[in-house]
Amino acid sequence: MTRPVLLALPILLAIAVPASAQEAEGWGTGTHMGTAYAGLTNADGAHLGVYCAENIAPQGAQAIRTGAYVLFSLPRKLTLEAKSVPVTFTVDGKATAVPMAVTAEEVATSFDWAPTKTFTTDQMRALVESLRRGEALTVGLAEPAVTAVTEPFTLAGSGAALENILDCAKR
Repeated sequence: MTRPVLLALPILLAIAVPASAQEAEGWGTGTHMGTAYAGLTNADGAHLGVYCAENIAPQGAQAIRTGAYVLFSLPRKLTLEAKSVPVTFTVDGKATAVPMAVTAEEVATSFDWAPTKTFTTDQMRALVESLRRGEALTVGLAEPAVTAVTEPFTLAGSGAALENILDCAKR
């Protein structure tokens, strides 16, 4: 009689442990090989991720990527002629256009921001801070060659998930 009870114990414990508020709201966070990340995927499969990678590669080895960067991806291929397009982040009705590099693959299209003179880390830090404090976020683009893209994301849980996310140089 004790054997079935012992076998059921892990199942009961798994049910009893609540998920963190960030996971419940869709924001995933963590650190992997020197890269801090926070991101989420919406109901349509669009993904938004904010990353900050430290250069922790052994001397002489090339790091895959360092510094702050933001990725936005769609689970479908878009036909875009430009190698870079403005992606609009609208937080609580206030729009910010961010120049992002485009990579179109067979089943997805990705948009990638890295610091430049036209949109600096400080500007992205201000945008991320508005994401932390905002209530509604829509990420989109209006490219004449494609149907307009508008993807809603939840900002619930973003306050903790995005806190100091772009401060990898300070860690």
